[in-house]
Amino acid sequence: MFTRPQPSRSIEPGTAAKIRRATLAMVLVFVFCGGVAVDRFAWQGGHDAGAASSLQDLPQFQTLVQTWDAIHQHYVDTGAIDDQALIYGASRGMVDALGDTGHSTFLDPEEAKLFDEATQGEFVGIGVQLDFSTGRPVIVSAIDDSPAADAGLRSHDVITAIDGQATDGMSDSQASELLRGDAGTDVELTIERPSDGTSFTRTITRQKITIKPVSWSMLPDNVGLIRISEFSTGATDGVKEALKDLKADGATSLILDLRDNPGGLVNEAIGVASQFMKEGTPIYQYQERDQAARPVRTVGNGLGIDLPMAVLVNQGSASAAEIVAAGLRDNGRAKLYGETTFGTGTVLTPFPLDDGSV
Repeated sequence: MFTRPQPSRSIEPGTAAKIRRATLAMVLVFVFCGGVAVDRFAWQGGHDAGAASSLQDLPQFQTLVQTWDAIHQHYVDTGAIDDQALIYGASRGMVDALGDTGHSTFLDPEEAKLFDEATQGEFVGIGVQLDFSTGRPVIVSAIDDSPAADAGLRSHDVITAIDGQATDGMSDSQASELLRGDAGTDVELTIERPSDGTSFTRTITRQKITIKPVSWSMLPDNVGLIRISEFSTGATDGVKEALKDLKADGATSLILDLRDNPGGLVNEAIGVASQFMKEGTPIYQYQERDQAARPVRTVGNGLGIDLPMAVLVNQGSASAAEIVAAGLRDNGRAKLYGETTFGTGTVLTPFPLDDGSV
């Protein structure tokens, strides 16, 4: 997946497959890299106008060929040479060389499959969203009712070791490999908590996690509370159902709780924002390379447009949660209360490759 420098943008789906737009913060294995929005479409291939006609035409390509040859001719443990792993390693290295840590990344077919499954809101893991921009895995938030949340892990906790292996300089794929596992198995995490300077260890049991993205309840004084834990599949439908129930129960105002929400599908973010603002209201800016920015707007007639509202955010609010919160604030629709949010709102675009990698 490749990002471009402009924040908060997306790409129109334009293929027969009509793969839905998606956004998610995640490091495969159902650990998420924090605060990332993803916009999906099927890539048809093609070259950039300014690029060489092929990779082989570049003089630097010989460096790659010579490295391949040196490994096959001279590496002592011939049984350890895995051609597919070498190709994936080179592909991952090319993307990592962009220096866009925490955003642009290469996923092999297994990782890509796990990524796709996680967007559906059901997976096996510990339920923690991670950010790697500092060179160590930092927790963005723990999913509601997940093993990580039950273990008391918090936003901005740093995972300093996984099963005894130090995480300094560890890539998201390396961390994923250590964190993934079957339901019922344990993983030991060493945690550093910058907020109070403490360090501790937690043994967490991996579980199958089914995310219910939306919950709601009535508060005193006819205030309706809607909690969105993440913008996974079904978030818009959940908010619609919540609004219908709350209005039927006499709600005259709303609180939208986006605390510890790491992001999710961009189409769900648009759908949710559309429930609270008039059709055609700009939510965020869309900009491709060499194009002028244009607004992405709300669609349809929302069910909560007529109710005054406030939005709760904290340090664990990221990506699509920040896009929705900022859209509501900047349009004068709601005030924000809480803490400075995580600090990312970038839309990523997956480019599916022929072998299933991305």
